[in-house]
Amino acid sequence: MWLATGQSGVRVPMNVVYQPSWLTWVASCTTCLQALGVDCDQADVAGYSGYAFHLAVSQELCPSGPTMVDWERLAAAGRWLGRSTTAFISSDCHTPGHANDGTRAHCRAAFELAKSEIEAGRPCVIWGAYVPEFAVCVGIDGESYLVESYKSHTGEEQPPIPFDEINAPGGPYTLAFPTPRLERPKENDPLPAIAAQCAINNAISFAKGTILGVPHRYGVPGIELWIESLKQHQALKFGNAYNAACYAQARRYAHSFIRRLAEKHPVASAPLTQAAEAYDRCASALGRVSELFPFKGAEEGMVDDDVKIKDAVASLEQAKAAEAQAVQSLAKAIDSPW
Repeated sequence: MWLATGQSGVRVPMNVVYQPSWLTWVASCTTCLQALGVDCDQADVAGYSGYAFHLAVSQELCPSGPTMVDWERLAAAGRWLGRSTTAFISSDCHTPGHANDGTRAHCRAAFELAKSEIEAGRPCVIWGAYVPEFAVCVGIDGESYLVESYKSHTGEEQPPIPFDEINAPGGPYTLAFPTPRLERPKENDPLPAIAAQCAINNAISFAKGTILGVPHRYGVPGIELWIESLKQHQALKFGNAYNAACYAQARRYAHSFIRRLAEKHPVASAPLTQAAEAYDRCASALGRVSELFPFKGAEEGMVDDDVKIKDAVASLEQAKAAEAQAVQSLAKAIDSPW
C-alpha cells in the first residue's frame, strides 16, 4: 500500500503495479484496470480498445505514429472490461513551444479530473508525462502529478510533474474509470458476443482508419509508405526503430486477442482463427524489422544501411500481405451467424 508523500501528497491506497509496454496507453490503462480489480491483461485492453490494430506511418517515420490514434474511441476497452469511463480531452497542443493561457486552462481541467480520482482512491491515465507518452497518475502533490510511467520500468526517477508542464502534443488528456459495471446474469448473457462483434468492427475500422489533417497513412497503405520511405532513405533512425517496436507489439496483442475470441465464440471460430494466424505472421515480420533496427533512444539521421533496408523491405512486404489477410478474415467473422 502506498504511503502519503508529505502534507500535500496523496497516493492511491492500493498496489499499483505498472505494466510496461511500448504502447504506453495500453500499459497505463491495463495498470489502472488491474489496480481497480478488473481481471484483464494488455492483450485484452489493446484488443477491446482497438489499439492492437492501429498502424500509422508518416513519410519520415515520425515517432508520433503510434500515438496518432483516435483517443476518444480507445475508452471502449474500459467499458467492455468492466468499468465506466470519463475523460477530459483537449485538441490544443500544450508543449514547451506551444503553450499559452488557453492550453494552461485545459491542463488545469485535466489535472482537476485526475485529482478528483485520486481523492476517491482511483488511479487514472494521463498524457504527456516527461515526454509525449501516457502514464498512470497515482497521486497528487500540491499542483503536481505523481506518476508511474515507462521510467519505472527503466529504473529512472519519476519526479513530480507540475500540471502545466506536461509535454502534451494533441492536448491535455485524462482518462478515469469511476465505477464498476453491474454484475450480469451469466446464463444467456448476450454481452460477450456483442463485445466481440464491436471489437472486431473496431479492429477493422482502426486498420482502415485515417485522421483528417494529419500526414499519416494507416494500415496497409501505411506499410506501403514505410517501404517506400526506407527505399528512398527518408526514414528517421529514431522513428523507424520506435515504430517497428510499437507495431510489432501491437500485432502480438492482436494475435492473442483474436485467438481468444476464436476460442470463446465457435460461430466465428474459422475466420477468427485465420485472422489470428495472419496477425501472428504480421507480428513476426514486424518483429524482424525491430530486430534489424533496435531502438537506441534519440538516434539521429536517416536509415541508410542498404543491406538492412533490403531485409526490412522484404519483411514489410510479408507484414503487408498478412495485414491484408487479417482484415479480410475479420470481415468474414463479422458476417458469421452470431
